[in-house]
Amino acid sequence: MLQGTCLDAEILPTYETFYLFPAGKDHVYASRFPRKGAHTGCFEKKYFQIVEGNQTAEWQPEPWKRTVEIERNKIYSAKLIWCWEHSKKLIGKTYFVIARGACLHVDMYPSAELKGMLACYPVHWFESFEAVDQPEEIESVETASDQVIEEVIFDKSESTALFEQLKLF
Repeated sequence: MLQGTCLDAEILPTYETFYLFPAGKDHVYASRFPRKGAHTGCFEKKYFQIVEGNQTAEWQPEPWKRTVEIERNKIYSAKLIWCWEHSKKLIGKTYFVIARGACLHVDMYPSAELKGMLACYPVHWFESFEAVDQPEEIESVETASDQVIEEVIFDKSESTALFEQLKLF
């Protein structure tokens, strides 16, 4: 499958790679998806630069599920080794992760302050877990049953009034 980038910013975004399908001698259909029927338009070939070596390769299979010994609510730095193809820009970088629940998934953050969560991925998609020193203990999320009512909202007693039952039919 042929891929290319647009050279003219007035036609299509120049930073994006498109799938190209032939439409005669001098024209191509440009599509964001590997399907001709989903094309964004038919354009002249001269407006596209063919991307070499970026042919649709088969995506690597998901790594085997393995047990990773990490503690819940503790911050780690870990390297992301696999994710879905649409998020491939994240692979190979080190992120700050924290395990929640049964420690099968981790929340991924760009910094140790745990602000701006990027994603929640399975633990076996990461490697090289290293504990990060954290100044304060991270508490569990407060549930509705743990909440304490601080003030009474209805402090006046209900007035006794005469109510009349109405019939609709």
